[in-house]
Amino acid sequence: MKRIWPCRYRLNTIFANDFCELRHLAERQRQFSTPSNQGAKLRVAVVGSGPAGFYTAYRILEKVPPGVATVDMYEKLPVPYGLARFGVAPDHPEVKNCQEKFEEVAQSPYFTFVGNTMVGAQPLAVPKQTPSFIPNHIPISLLRKHYDAIVLSYGADSDKNLSSSVRGLNLTGVYSARAFVGWYNGHPEFQDLDPDVLAGEEAVVVGHGNVALDVARILLTDVDVLRKTDITEAALVKLSENKVNRVRIVGRRGPAQASFTNKEVRELMTLNGVGFIPLDEEFLSPFLVNSAKLARTTKRLLQLLQKGSTTPTADAKKHFSFDFLLSPASFEALEGSSHVASARFDVMELQGDKLSKDTRVKRTGEVTELPCNVGFMSVGYKTHPLAGLEDIYSDSANHVNNEAGKVTGDGMDTKGLYSAGWIKRGPAGVIAETMYDSFETAAVILNDFEVGEIGGSSCDGWEGVKADLGDELDWKVVSWSDWQKIDNAEKERGSKIGKEREKFTNQNDMLAVLE
Repeated sequence: MKRIWPCRYRLNTIFANDFCELRHLAERQRQFSTPSNQGAKLRVAVVGSGPAGFYTAYRILEKVPPGVATVDMYEKLPVPYGLARFGVAPDHPEVKNCQEKFEEVAQSPYFTFVGNTMVGAQPLAVPKQTPSFIPNHIPISLLRKHYDAIVLSYGADSDKNLSSSVRGLNLTGVYSARAFVGWYNGHPEFQDLDPDVLAGEEAVVVGHGNVALDVARILLTDVDVLRKTDITEAALVKLSENKVNRVRIVGRRGPAQASFTNKEVRELMTLNGVGFIPLDEEFLSPFLVNSAKLARTTKRLLQLLQKGSTTPTADAKKHFSFDFLLSPASFEALEGSSHVASARFDVMELQGDKLSKDTRVKRTGEVTELPCNVGFMSVGYKTHPLAGLEDIYSDSANHVNNEAGKVTGDGMDTKGLYSAGWIKRGPAGVIAETMYDSFETAAVILNDFEVGEIGGSSCDGWEGVKADLGDELDWKVVSWSDWQKIDNAEKERGSKIGKEREKFTNQNDMLAVLE
């Protein structure tokens, strides 16, 4: 199998030292040796078909002789790739290059895709929008019966709940950034969102991560530029009427603590016809004076903020700003209205070293109010346990309990359970980190196989699951060849309107291709 590396541009978003450490970790992983139980086979189920699942599958299949391991990948939607399909911004096609590599993994005769099939249930994650089609569930107990190893790699499926600390989140015009991204990327769960970008010129995006910057960029980018991407036609229609021309990107800490990458900031600064509203020099000067103490990436960020946009602010038709040290308190409507009109923030101040990534903030007692015709909350994702695996999940840590990907749980049999990606380490990080994280999990699985802790049983994988389900298997299971038909149909739809693809945005339309 060919060597697979993550999407190229995301490699640049990891600090150099961190990347070297991850690379050396991968290089230290031993080549597979003969297991103690010679002739044993390894049956692996991967739950989730995003980057974490595919990188784990790739590493396992790459490290063992052909036929020793088989991987069955379960996905609740009829289509694969998870956040690589539904989370990457449409104007970042280079980030989606990893999908081509994942397709190479899927071509292995020892890989099976089981699409349109949900493993367990996630009762705590109730999306605002109900899918038009819900596939049947396979209980986790059935997978444990038929596999030597189960890799949980299904990521994060909801937003952090801030309803107790931020009032007005239910007002018309206030949206989750996750839902907005899913909407314009064609995720079936969010096609009823219908974001109101017609109410006025002022938008507020709460959060200083890359997703927040994606939201701002989509709101500010000329719609004719977006027409060339794989953004959905429904989103194009709505965004072509977009009245927003002023976006405030608001965070509770300072510039040295922001989690967005310089590349994302640079993209905003170079948007055609869009101007950056400069930060007060008095605010920036303490950081610039001490810039010698800063990490290179943070120093470069401050330089970008000081330099500003390529389009002069006075000449720009649209504008954006970064607002620091503001913590969201509420979204407010005018009297007699249910539509957001403003956003209130508690003014914060940094405690201790302003240049440290870990510096905390405290409230000053001051409050400020910003105009807001449409608001987006981008303050992080929430993971959830699968039904039947609640005892291995840490709500406070926001991931399953594990050691290097090997699931742990007091009083519960966790043999054969593993994790990768966001459900392993929490919902943060870029694709390159996910790759090495997944490689680590694969190494642990193979080590357990080598020493005889797993494998060597009569596990029969997907075939055994199907046999046990019998007549209860009454839904359409999507194979990889089925997905390729859907893929080709999307590309054909796109070619008719000058795009790479036009995605199907609900499961019924996806499945109709296979009839």
